[in-house]
Amino acid sequence: MGTKKTKQQPELAEDSEKKLPSHYIRQPYPISAMQANLTTQQIRILVGMMQSIQDGVRKMFEKNQRTDNGQLLLFPDMQDDHVKVEFRFSDIAVRPDAYRDVETIAEKFMKMVFRYEDKDAGEVTLQHFVDEVTYPKRGSKRDRIVFSFTKKQAQTVFNFTKYSRYMLSVAASANSKHTARIYMLITSARGFERDDAGVFHWYVGYEELRRILGCDEKDAADRWYRKSQKQYKHFKADVLRTAQKELKEMADAGKSDCWFDFTELPEGFDSEPQRFDFIVHLSEAKKELPASGLSAVEPAMLEF
Repeated sequence: MGTKKTKQQPELAEDSEKKLPSHYIRQPYPISAMQANLTTQQIRILVGMMQSIQDGVRKMFEKNQRTDNGQLLLFPDMQDDHVKVEFRFSDIAVRPDAYRDVETIAEKFMKMVFRYEDKDAGEVTLQHFVDEVTYPKRGSKRDRIVFSFTKKQAQTVFNFTKYSRYMLSVAASANSKHTARIYMLITSARGFERDDAGVFHWYVGYEELRRILGCDEKDAADRWYRKSQKQYKHFKADVLRTAQKELKEMADAGKSDCWFDFTELPEGFDSEPQRFDFIVHLSEAKKELPASGLSAVEPAMLEF
């Protein structure tokens, strides 16, 4: 009797050779930089959502239609003036109790807003990220998750003028949630600044990075407070060093296209740094990786 073959999740499959997978995800930068404390399972759901539109993303880039209404080519069948992103829960769920993770991330998406600031007009505009999320309840035979966007929301959310370009296998299989989030950030920032030696740099403020990773949250009075890794020494050890070590190990094993070092600024800082210089190194297998094409423009941020 032959041995029954089991189907592996493609992003979790082991590769014995030091050869990088070719499956990449393009993701709008504001999604990569959203301020949210996502669990590893919730990150998997986010990656699943983005993976479900990649065929359309590829065609959009091939046709060079990334501006104006070009991103709506991702959704040829609009229903009730809505565009829908749909994928199977079974494709991204790896635990029988993951339904709560789906509900949590659906609630996060419903609360998420884009924040725009018009400096000339002196105005700030907030716009909801998603209009509706439908997900299966426990025991339901329907296993589809559906994110519904209005046309205006879709034009905003899926604007690929600034975007991340990351390996699906790295973001989906990282052991640390901070590794996955920081990886999405540094792969989006490759075009921001490149020194004479060809090394990519990404600069980010300490407070901003804490908020992106969900270490800081807002209280009922809309004031920021520190929720986790309150002292810098703990943030450095639990967040930065953990992500740095895991991504370097993956790169050394031929499973990641990049890794990073970081420098604290300013030199001789007191208690906490003001910002970081992330030095992004391409792995040996990916030295010829093209830059993402980002400009050094301050990206729109997502807030809760």
